[in-house]
Amino acid sequence: MRRTFSVFAVLLAGSAGVAGLAPPSATAAVAAEPSSTVTLVTGDQVTVRTAPDGRDTFEVRPAAAKGMARALVHLRLGGRDYEVPGTALPYLGRGLDLSLFDVKALLAGGRAPVDTATFGAALAKQFEEDSARGRFGGRGLFADGVRYALAGAPQRQAARPRSVMRTVSVDATDIVGKPADTGIAFLYNTDDGDALAADENFNYFFGGTAKFSVPDGNYSALGVFWTTDADGNPTELRFSAQPEFAVHADATVRVDAKRASSKVTWVTPRPALLDDTGFLFRRAARTGPALLVDFDAGPGVPISVSPTAVPVRTGALQTYPYSRLVSPPGPGTPYEYVLQKASIGVIPQQRYVITAKDIAAVDATYFSEYSSLGLRQRSGMFTFEDVSGRPAHPLPLPRRQTEYVSASPDLGWFGGFSKYVLPGPFPGWAGGQREPFHTYQGGSSVTEDWNRFPLHPAGEVALLPLTDGRAYTLPGATRAGDLLRFSITPFSDNQPGHTGFGFYGESRDTITGHYRFTQDGTTLAEGEPRGAVAAGFEREVAPGPSTLGLTIDAGRTGPMYRQSTATHTEWTWPSRHVEGSTLPPTLYCARGDGGPDRQCAVEPLLTLKYAVGGLRPDGSTVSGPQGMDLTVGHLQQSAVSPVTAATVQYSTDGTTWQDATVTARGNGVFHADFAAATESFGGTDVSLRVTASDAAGATIAETITAAYHVYTS
Repeated sequence: MRRTFSVFAVLLAGSAGVAGLAPPSATAAVAAEPSSTVTLVTGDQVTVRTAPDGRDTFEVRPAAAKGMARALVHLRLGGRDYEVPGTALPYLGRGLDLSLFDVKALLAGGRAPVDTATFGAALAKQFEEDSARGRFGGRGLFADGVRYALAGAPQRQAARPRSVMRTVSVDATDIVGKPADTGIAFLYNTDDGDALAADENFNYFFGGTAKFSVPDGNYSALGVFWTTDADGNPTELRFSAQPEFAVHADATVRVDAKRASSKVTWVTPRPALLDDTGFLFRRAARTGPALLVDFDAGPGVPISVSPTAVPVRTGALQTYPYSRLVSPPGPGTPYEYVLQKASIGVIPQQRYVITAKDIAAVDATYFSEYSSLGLRQRSGMFTFEDVSGRPAHPLPLPRRQTEYVSASPDLGWFGGFSKYVLPGPFPGWAGGQREPFHTYQGGSSVTEDWNRFPLHPAGEVALLPLTDGRAYTLPGATRAGDLLRFSITPFSDNQPGHTGFGFYGESRDTITGHYRFTQDGTTLAEGEPRGAVAAGFEREVAPGPSTLGLTIDAGRTGPMYRQSTATHTEWTWPSRHVEGSTLPPTLYCARGDGGPDRQCAVEPLLTLKYAVGGLRPDGSTVSGPQGMDLTVGHLQQSAVSPVTAATVQYSTDGTTWQDATVTARGNGVFHADFAAATESFGGTDVSLRVTASDAAGATIAETITAAYHVYTS
């Protein structure tokens, strides 16, 4: 799943939690996710989300927690994307049809011919047995020529060449120096990416050779080799490439594993241990689709690559390693490095010395009122990439850590944070936040707060410059002529760009929601967005100047939720017919037949940002008088009027409200003091009620139930 937009892709793993306030136990099944999800023949689940420009991201949830079944390979062959577990890779085309891993074919209704709940484990066992004998296929699951394919998948017809065909022998010795009987060879025409069919781009080594029948032209060859231990866990991965050579007669090219002599090594300013790593190889032709091999090897697997010195002349070559390294056990604030370094034209030596100017230092806090095991996914994509996606990793919560992240103008990051792992056979995400595509500046220091209470409704915020246009963000409210469109997400935090999981929950949760849209007090639309992430809808209004109103109620209770369990938010604002307005490239208001539609304007809804003084990562403060900063603004790119007033009330019982002392500090920032005795704020939840207005007549009124907690000191 691998292209960057304002959505993200994840590969999930498991770990152990931390001590603290433990949530109640949970055994309920997972509710259906608000997106298109398919199950691979191996039991892995793939969720597809479509970006405004029509491209997709894949969210992959492995059925296995470790081993080659956990090592996932993303292949782009013939313009189609395939998500392949490592245990399936050596059987593609010789027992397992490529169609089984074609996500679009599965979405179109393709059905696996086996029980997906058990086949993955059987395949992993077969992989272990075949690894031990050094030969894949022809036994066990694949005895007697058994072939597994999607129901209805067409049998491949023998091609009728329209040109002279040449035999290309890709020869190799494996990692231990013997003629390769394991590993996979890729051959790609760099003149025309459509010259070979998807299943003609790869073959397997047998007796040290993988053979291809191809027309004349320029080609690239890649050999991928691996070793595993007795339990089937990957122990080494090598990429050996011949990025460019011409074929005008029968030819032989070598991709010996020993040529992959350059081990991916990161030299970091602080000591760090390799946790997860992978390597991406992308070869583009002069015309047609590119070849992509993206191998996520998993935790701690060493990767070696064959360096080259001469830049390619046909098409393009891009490669990069990606790794996550973590701080050694010990006292102090934990830290990690999330690194990737791209090369174009050649494959360099893989020793990378990281300096302060190569990375941004992120002071990251992950808030959770319960001690739990969450997930963090950070995916990086370079401008040359068509697809992208990185594994998620377990994150004990609550947590504060320093994250050193690769920084480059052509490297964008997106991802998300899950407050906990859903129960059930396929661990999923819940109760967290998402972030859109953004970049970091080398040598900078930034602060990122995830799930910082109080949570409340928010629209998306573009973090790229508005003129960038490499990814698109949907504002919370837009108007095109007299058509209003809304997308507001409840339970979002206070970090610009973060949006929550909204009305999506699991079956053990109680999720409620309602919206109402009015014009001059008359209700035009209302509904209950059950299971959706955002309160999203569109409605025509009368063209004349009028006062529009939007009310959103959201409630979320369950074993993992104690703070910010309900919100009631009312907006009013003046609006009129919009004509001739165009959003900048990074924003859009709808998806049109030709791509993103930007012929609209953002409506001037007021926004709120809360900063409770002394808030700890568990969502609490110590007892005693409280203080809070409130920032009042407008939806990004809307017409801004000066903020004129704000009020704050608080309640410790949810029914009796008291006024806070509010001081204006300029530029829409207000400070509220809760002048209460210490005993009034001991061992209780604090609810908040806020109002604000601007000079143009826009208003907002918001109530947050159990916004945050106060412990007795």
